[in-house]
Amino acid sequence: MEFNEGYRVFNDITRAEKRSNRLVVLSLTFMLFSFLCCTYVVYRVNESAKNSFYLLDSGQKLATVRVKDYKRAIDILCEGHVGIFHELFFGLEPDLGFIKRNIEGKALYMVDRSGIRLYNRLVDQDYYEDIAKSGYSIELEKDSIIIDYSSYPFRFRFIGKQKIERDGETEYRNLVTTGYLMETKSTPNNLNGLKIVRFDVLDNKDLRK
Repeated sequence: MEFNEGYRVFNDITRAEKRSNRLVVLSLTFMLFSFLCCTYVVYRVNESAKNSFYLLDSGQKLATVRVKDYKRAIDILCEGHVGIFHELFFGLEPDLGFIKRNIEGKALYMVDRSGIRLYNRLVDQDYYEDIAKSGYSIELEKDSIIIDYSSYPFRFRFIGKQKIERDGETEYRNLVTTGYLMETKSTPNNLNGLKIVRFDVLDNKDLRK
């Protein structure tokens, strides 16, 4: 009787050890599976982030563009930065609050001191006040943006027109600018991580009808 009792106790201990071993194996398997899943998710997120580029959509809201071709992504990023800057800086409405929000609150974060000097010069000449008082609006029409990627910083040329609505009449003014694009730190006010430097207006003459 004592032998049977001891044998039963020994079997119970053995079964308990087997259950414990199975739990340990299952736990380790689960932990390994979780680790592999987490590693895969992190990898996918990093790869997605590498192919994600931020652009301003019409100067108002943020859009994310996914491009696998790095060169194409740089093209989109640089052209978008130049295009949006010009739209904010040269597209004007007869509203000083609107002008300041677009230029001081957005465009000037995209350019260096060369753009700030131009803006201050126009302010000193009462250019924006004249627009507000005269009640006419200026819409920017882009023809082309040419960027030279053969050397850094990237030189660009913007070619377009300003469509001026004044007293029921429409006039056009030529707009050709140039400058360079440099990489900079991304900030909440400049998510593209680019800055226009040595900005200059080459032509802004009225076009003959």
